[in-house]
Amino acid sequence: MDFYRHQDQAKKLSFRFLALFFIGLLLLSAGLSLAGLLLWQITDQTHLIQTDSTLWRWYVVGNAILFLTLLAIAVLKYTNLCRGGRIVAETLGARYIAASTSHPNERRLRNIVEEIGLAAGIPIPSIYILDEEPGINAFAAGMSVNDAVVVVTQGAMTYLTRDELQGVIAHEFSHIVNGDIRLNQQLAALIGSLMFIGEVGRWLANTSGRRRSFSSSRNNKSSSAIPLFGFFLMLLGVIGTVWGKIMKAALNRQREFLADASAVQFTRYAAPLASALKKVGGFRYSSLVFHPQASTFGHLFFSQGLTENFRGWLATHPPLSERISRLDPDWDGRYTNAMQPVPEADQPVSPAFTANHLSQEIQQHPELVGAVLASTGWLPRVNDHQPEIKRVTPDDFNPPPQKNDKVWVYDITSPSEWLPRIPSPLIKAARSAFDARFLMYRLLISTQPETAAKQRMLLGSAYTQVKALMKYSIPNGLQFALIELAIPALKEMTPEQFTEFHQQIWSLIQADDQQSIEEWLTYRMLNHQLHPHFGITTSAKIRASTVESLLPSLNVFLSYLAYLDESDSTENRFAAYLKHPAVAGFNLKLMPTPDITQLDEALDQLQQASLSLRCNILQIIIQAIESDGVIRKEEAGLFQMMAYCLDCPLPPPNIWAH
Repeated sequence: MDFYRHQDQAKKLSFRFLALFFIGLLLLSAGLSLAGLLLWQITDQTHLIQTDSTLWRWYVVGNAILFLTLLAIAVLKYTNLCRGGRIVAETLGARYIAASTSHPNERRLRNIVEEIGLAAGIPIPSIYILDEEPGINAFAAGMSVNDAVVVVTQGAMTYLTRDELQGVIAHEFSHIVNGDIRLNQQLAALIGSLMFIGEVGRWLANTSGRRRSFSSSRNNKSSSAIPLFGFFLMLLGVIGTVWGKIMKAALNRQREFLADASAVQFTRYAAPLASALKKVGGFRYSSLVFHPQASTFGHLFFSQGLTENFRGWLATHPPLSERISRLDPDWDGRYTNAMQPVPEADQPVSPAFTANHLSQEIQQHPELVGAVLASTGWLPRVNDHQPEIKRVTPDDFNPPPQKNDKVWVYDITSPSEWLPRIPSPLIKAARSAFDARFLMYRLLISTQPETAAKQRMLLGSAYTQVKALMKYSIPNGLQFALIELAIPALKEMTPEQFTEFHQQIWSLIQADDQQSIEEWLTYRMLNHQLHPHFGITTSAKIRASTVESLLPSLNVFLSYLAYLDESDSTENRFAAYLKHPAVAGFNLKLMPTPDITQLDEALDQLQQASLSLRCNILQIIIQAIESDGVIRKEEAGLFQMMAYCLDCPLPPPNIWAH
């Protein structure tokens, strides 16, 4: 499954539905202008409209003003939703689930989201629950993978088993990875502006009746026209709603089929997702969402969330029977009717496949290795009912330095391989809203005594918590795994706490008046996730669409990698990098050793490229790292940070060696 191609297609669809939106907006403004002129003629006491030419002029001016007004409303709604998926969650009354929650079902949901997020190779989204919604449903919202949220109804939490819930969450992650959430967010904003006219009409119709009794007989003529105008606006609002449903139906159905197929890729098991859909079909509340704003966001849901679907021809989702048949060809057509609440934190079933099976499948389809490994992998139950794992002592993590010391490349697609190697107190700290900050400080403590003493003074009383975490050593290369695990907890900070946290991070980095490569990698990973969440930066605009436009930035990273190997000449290593087909025809030259500032600027440029191009650039970096068959600590760190900050969950170099 080429997720990056689907994300590019989702962005192209934006232009298609923008055209549909403007057509609908023009028709609505034209109808509203006509209604306004009719009202004016009915209530006109000064006889300003005397000729057809005057009428025509007023109609054109009124139409233009109304069109711009409606467009401004759409922009305001879109700007509000651009603040992230949490705005949609809060609009629908969802409750945030803290990273440190101890409720069994909430803990189970967090574990599932974390597992699939790690297997998908994307930042773990924030999690919300709709407490008052009994239907079985869920949705993902956001403008990108960095501000995405996953929302689950209470009905889904109560009646779906762990594996069924995992299938539903995997479906929502498919929308995130495929780029559907941005498309859906834009659609929700524009449809909201189309429905605005109907809301105004409903307000006029409801308030005019109460005002009529207080009006004098001299104004009876004008006051009697107001409810008529209100009903006309309501009619236009219905037309706008239908037009919005046409847009949603035209763009959403096939993407639901794609999300179902992608969810099976994530979990490698179609039965739980099919079972969840069967429960939706047999449940008395089905997948209904009763919140007043559900109609605006109905296309985001896992299953049809509204009762009125015009007999299906304007439904935002394909029929349940068709979705189930694609997942379970042997389905007998019966839904699950007799359902009981599942036990809290129910036991998971055995995985549907083994790692060997996955390896054989990938070897049969090498052209899909990047996408498959980025989207699949055995999803271990890392928290719920897992047998106790014998922990390695801290001393075992720090063997005497050797030239060929083992470097653990943090493979986001295989959490079962590296997660048990991290001491459990550090994992617990990463999931705590209070301790996650101290864990990030611990990552920046220098090994140089003088610098460490300065950092201790900068931390003040916080050094006590940091020192407690320093008792547990981190395997080489896995510090970035801890950063990703800690991101959801760090997002629970208040803006004031984040400002203090950011200042403290920067002061620890500058304690020795310079920035090391490890400090830069950590700083960029934290900023990539936390800055957009706290509204400090916005996503970079796409300014690069070809490899040629990114050659200066690529040259910086290739030159940096070439200087890391002291066993071979730098020129020979750089020449080996240029054998990659994507850059073989370009005139790249080895530059002097790049410093942190040059690397920082080069990464900023790469972030302005399209997603598919970013992933192509990262594959060139992987080829350069693999060229000598050795992965160094600096190479592993650079790859892991770039994969994270470029939003490209590709497998790490030398993955088969693991």
